Amino acid sequence: QGTRNKEQGTRNKEQGTRNKEQGTRNKEQGTRNKEQGTLHEGRNSCKVIQSIHFPVSAKSFIEPIVNKLNNYQFDAQLWMEKREGHLDTIQSIKVPKRFVNSDLTFNPLKFIARVQAYRMALRKARPEIVHTHQTRSSLIPLLSAYLEHIPIKVYHNHGLPYLGYQGVMRWLLYSLEKINISLANEVLFVSHSNLQAARADGLLKENQGKVLGSGSICGIDLQHYKLQEFDEAAQIVTREKLEIERNSFVLGYVGRPYRRKGFQRLLAAWQASQLAKQGHILLMAGCSNQDIYTAVGDDVLGVCGLGYIDNILEFYAACDAVVLPSDHEGFPYSMLEAAAAGKILVGTDISGISCAIKHNQTGLLVPLDDANALTESMIKVASDSNLRIKLGKKARERVQLEFVRELVLDELLVFYESLLKKYSIASSAAQTNILQSSSNKDIVFK
Repeated sequence: QGTRNKEQGTRNKEQGTRNKEQGTRNKEQGTRNKEQGTLHEGRNSCKVIQSIHFPVSAKSFIEPIVNKLNNYQFDAQLWMEKREGHLDTIQSIKVPKRFVNSDLTFNPLKFIARVQAYRMALRKARPEIVHTHQTRSSLIPLLSAYLEHIPIKVYHNHGLPYLGYQGVMRWLLYSLEKINISLANEVLFVSHSNLQAARADGLLKENQGKVLGSGSICGIDLQHYKLQEFDEAAQIVTREKLEIERNSFVLGYVGRPYRRKGFQRLLAAWQASQLAKQGHILLMAGCSNQDIYTAVGDDVLGVCGLGYIDNILEFYAACDAVVLPSDHEGFPYSMLEAAAAGKILVGTDISGISCAIKHNQTGLLVPLDDANALTESMIKVASDSNLRIKLGKKARERVQLEFVRELVLDELLVFYESLLKKYSIASSAAQTNILQSSSNKDIVFK
């Protein structure tokens, strides 16, 4: 028996040696597969630069795009500026990134220096696609890409600022749009109403320009906007933190204290509504109480300026409705976020907002220059809780159907597939992944 045990031990030892050798062979094969995959990716991946100047916008809107592209074997990078006041935001961006100045400057020496620096960065990166975002931060990247003969230059317009101005400033902003468009091969807009306005104003030909699906930059991630974050229990907790009465009606505004955002218009309408005398609140994110005092010259009853806030979900939880009375917008994310939170929307009937709000379905649209209509809409929403619940629910449903992030980014992939084919860019691996992603989806440009 002892001899047999000894022989069995020898066999087990030999089997262990064979297993170890097989493990070594598997490891070597894995190394070879990894090397082959790297070579395959190097041959087939299309290099893409996503360019925007402001780190907060880069984090909110462009990082999800770069993530999506890299998941489908594109070689995408995020290029932005390194702003000292936003180092925490920059640190939180986990996609491949590079710091290049692209914000427009009217100093000719600085402008030339920024173009030259951007050109040098492009020479080193050698991308097939440069995809730029926003009006003011697109001229330098597009001009640099044009001078460096980059095959595909995409200008992604986030709004038409000239619509909010008159006189010389309107002409300058319009001219900037015209130059950006002329430097690009392809032009994307974030809303259909902005696209229509651009065509009507002669910026585009009738068949030029696209919107991905129903619009927005990159949709919204509903994993961060779960309904329990905004239910009655969440509202009670948030209002206790803000020292707001449970039974008060709270109207929310998200934005800076700028005239083009309708800031002064909103304060005037709030005062005219007399809602504050009933114990109701106008809650403002992005504006401080000092901003409010500066705009009006006095404190305004019932208005609370929170300034910059870290947790926007708590803000929406505290609100019953959200308003945006702007002069111009691209596709306002405050409206999209509020809709995802199940809130009724109120906004001016202008390009951009008219795509974010369906009148009497997800909210109320008011004429731009009708102060009484804005006041009356605020009173109507404050006095009718059934209307708030009904339209808020429909606003959430619309987001689920049209603006979920995966849907919008899948449509972006299809757009990129069309670019690869149109401009004969070799990226078989990326195209294969895109086709697999979209094979069961009915994705169209609208």
